[in-house]
This record gives sequence, C-alpha cells and structure tokens, in this order.
Amino acid sequence: MTKQQAQFSLKVVTVDDSPIIAERLQTILDQIEQVVFAGNATNIATALALIEREQPQVVVLDINLRADLPMLNGINLLIMLRKKYIGIKIIMLTNLTHEQYRNTCLVHGADYFLDKSNEFDKIAEIVGGFTPLAGLNILSHG
Repeated sequence: MTKQQAQFSLKVVTVDDSPIIAERLQTILDQIEQVVFAGNATNIATALALIEREQPQVVVLDINLRADLPMLNGINLLIMLRKKYIGIKIIMLTNLTHEQYRNTCLVHGADYFLDKSNEFDKIAEIVGGFTPLAGLNILSHG
C-alpha cells in the first residue's frame, strides 16, 4: 500500500476469540473498497497492543474474549477504548444479545450493537459507511 492509499483508507481491527469469526470478518472487510484489515486480537491485552500500534478508525468487538485479565470482557475493553480513543468507531458484534448487554454497551459508547446470528451481514454496510468515499468524517483519536 502506498502512502497516499494509506492516507485515504480506513483501518479496522477486530477483537474476537473465535478463529472462524475472525476469518469471516477479515474476508468481509477485505472486500470493502478503502478498508484495510489491520489484524485481530483474541483478548484484552493483545487488543490494546494492536490498537495502540495500528491506530484504527474502527474496532469490531465481541463481548466474550479469551480470559487474559480476570473478570474482564469486551465491555471493559469498550470502556477503556472509549476513554483513550474518543473518536474511534466501535461496533459490538456478539451472541450476547440480551437487552442488558445492548444497553450497557450503548451507554458506554458503542456506536453499534449487532447480533452475530442475525446481523453479521450488516458489518460491510456499516464499515463501508465510514470510508472516505462515503463522505463521513472520521474524527482523529489519540
């Protein structure tokens, strides 16, 4: 990728402990023009390191993650990310679709909350809507 292409692309990181879901997300993201898949993390520690290194504009995040930090999950990571990266777009993609999870994630700053079983196909449309071609302004974060 050239420097100019990188300047006009949207970097996306996924955080999911299922290799099958991570691969499916990468396949979807790779098909969206102007989107660069920047990697997948399976737990909070690797997610924080990956996001710090890659500085993505979008994170697709599951609630259930590999247990690297006791009693913490994707909601805790959402809270950490929202504090450090104000403008980052966060899409929760999970099988935990009870109203309490949805409300908690949205209250803590998730931009979208999607059900893996029924709304997986919305990822391409949502992420594509964030690309420079879509004309939306992605706020810089830091």
